[in-house]
Amino acid sequence: MPTTPPRRRLSPAERESQITETAAAVARTDGLTAVTLRGVAAAVGVAPSLVAHYRPVMEDLVGETFRSIASAEVAEVAGLVAREADPVARLAVLVTAVTDPARDDVAVLWADAWSLGRTNAVLAAAARDVMDDWQRLATAVVEAGVGAGVLHAEDPAAVGRLLFALVDATNGYALVDHLDRSTRDDLVRSTIARAVGLDAATLRR
Repeated sequence: MPTTPPRRRLSPAERESQITETAAAVARTDGLTAVTLRGVAAAVGVAPSLVAHYRPVMEDLVGETFRSIASAEVAEVAGLVAREADPVARLAVLVTAVTDPARDDVAVLWADAWSLGRTNAVLAAAARDVMDDWQRLATAVVEAGVGAGVLHAEDPAAVGRLLFALVDATNGYALVDHLDRSTRDDLVRSTIARAVGLDAATLRR
């Protein structure tokens, strides 16, 4: 009679990787609030005590999970921007990427991070660091455009701050279905276009 082969015991490194990857999957599906000892253990299919053995401080896992997902998004968008040689095209790609509805799952994690970060110092630090990465990317794009004479802004960093203030606010609207997608996207695009002396249509991709 055939028998089921015994499950191979994972090495500590493999188990650590499994827990980390599962935490990210749980976060993307159900948000950072679902990244709990029991939630991750259930998703892995092990006892909570095993997860606790590898990750005894859940606040750290939540913060690291957010940092990993959010940093990967910045790197992805930076790669898209870098493909364009024209400064206006780079700004258009950036604006389009950060308003792309395909990224709404990460936008939800940002909303969680702002809220949960009030009591989770690791998460708060991750949110600040990744926001700084976004700010550096946007500032560099605008500075390059100003240097080339095709964008006009006295303070490129302020344009970056404006962009992400708008994105964060309109993503918040999305969570409660306030304003339709096209209205919110047009608000971001038209405001940034005015801030750098362009017609909004030039930032549409």
